[in-house]
Amino acid sequence: MKLQKVLVTKKRTVHAYSELWHASDCVLKAGMKEPRGSSWQFLSSAVLTAFAFEAYLNHVGPSVISCWKRLERLPPQSKFELLCETLRVKFPDGPGIRPLQTISELLQFRNTLAHGRSEEITPKPELRDCNNKLDDYLGQRPLTDWERLIQTDVFAKRAREDVRAVLEKLHNARPKPKEGLFTFGNGVHSASLVSEP
Repeated sequence: MKLQKVLVTKKRTVHAYSELWHASDCVLKAGMKEPRGSSWQFLSSAVLTAFAFEAYLNHVGPSVISCWKRLERLPPQSKFELLCETLRVKFPDGPGIRPLQTISELLQFRNTLAHGRSEEITPKPELRDCNNKLDDYLGQRPLTDWERLIQTDVFAKRAREDVRAVLEKLHNARPKPKEGLFTFGNGVHSASLVSEP
């Protein structure tokens, strides 16, 4: 008996910002569950949060600015400011206060890592007591600014809180139709029986 054939079609819409947002949460929770040695999870979460922020801007941009494709090479901060102006979104507390302060810090963190360079850290010499705490102090290695941010979950959590607050404002200002914020895309598939001659 000859097997019948079916023609299978598939289509899926992917909201990259939602996927990145979910990934950021997953690695943050993994780091919080096992804090020892979790600085890499906190780093990953913060970077993925920055990527989700930029991906959201690229998700919304084409729907509100017709020439967005020509603007895609702009830095994320410029894209963000342009979308805020276009959608008339304001942050009355200004850039020196959360959430914008965190957005700026997060983008700087992302850029530092994306354009990483080797560096030498030479802290100022310190006069210390020669006691049983000296060994602990000697074992603490000097850290870069970005390494300091990932020693605990504080920065990664704050980044997610403030990116969420900013994206909620942008999302609420978007014209309809629009998907729910942080919703995953959707997919469809079908199978049609192929009649053979």
